[in-house]
Amino acid sequence: MTFRRYFEIQLDPVAVIFKKEELEGTGEYRFCEAVRRVAETGERIVLNEFNLTCAGALVSLGFITETAEEGETRSIIIEPYRKQKCDVVLVVTNPERIMRISSFYRALFDEELHARFSGENAVCGEATALVRVEGKPNISFLCPGAREIGGYRREEIVIGFPYEMFARMEEAIKREEIKALCGCLMDDLPRDLIEKFEAMGFDKATDHFMGFYNGKSVKLYIFKGDRNTLGIFTSVKFKSEDEATNAAESYTGDCIAIPRENWVEMTRVVELDVFEEYRKPDFQERIGREIDTVIEEARKLRMSVRA
Repeated sequence: MTFRRYFEIQLDPVAVIFKKEELEGTGEYRFCEAVRRVAETGERIVLNEFNLTCAGALVSLGFITETAEEGETRSIIIEPYRKQKCDVVLVVTNPERIMRISSFYRALFDEELHARFSGENAVCGEATALVRVEGKPNISFLCPGAREIGGYRREEIVIGFPYEMFARMEEAIKREEIKALCGCLMDDLPRDLIEKFEAMGFDKATDHFMGFYNGKSVKLYIFKGDRNTLGIFTSVKFKSEDEATNAAESYTGDCIAIPRENWVEMTRVVELDVFEEYRKPDFQERIGREIDTVIEEARKLRMSVRA
């Protein structure tokens, strides 16, 4: 399943590719206008210094410097994202979808999405140039030029992702690594179920329980489905990204091991119906054993590198 289908986004994600050689332009556009057009129509647009009609975008995107000198960018290709390598992937959607994307992103990368915006040079600067330079996603609430000329609807906002992070999210969707995040059961949980997890040292967050168990940070998710199963998540830190990748690739245990920079995320889904089982007197003991299993697998993974 693709990112667009998974989050039920109406428009195509847009790939932005910076080029140091000048390519023939297609039409005349503002950058924000071209992005919105590609997202809706699926066409391919090439911008250069001569057919990009917004002075702010020329500076933001590196065609010229603030002192009117020639910049490094000579052309930009804007086309529908089809898993091709690019610099930035832009997603045009609404706040409700951004909320779902944010939850998925936090679970996968263990960090929050942020929005840095000023109401100027929004799509070109905030969602594209800033993302490319800093290597982090950013949400833009657009600017008057985008709203009035670019064709964006009132409810639309834009989020930009570095290519590597967007590709990683698509991989996680395909492999169902965070398969039930957007379908997790955290609202309207029985109070006595919450109290049982709290008694084990876990606090209820928006879409998960989080706490320390036997000295290890652990997250718990209740997954929606035929059986309301429990997902257990922890992580292991390594000295380098290569070390984390090698450890994850060589892992053969009962958890799912996913490398993320110099960390490896350890995941295990417990096949028991939480709503059916939590009333039993040994529920906390059983869950504790499952958590201990994940913690032990994380310990073994760490030790495998030292061996």
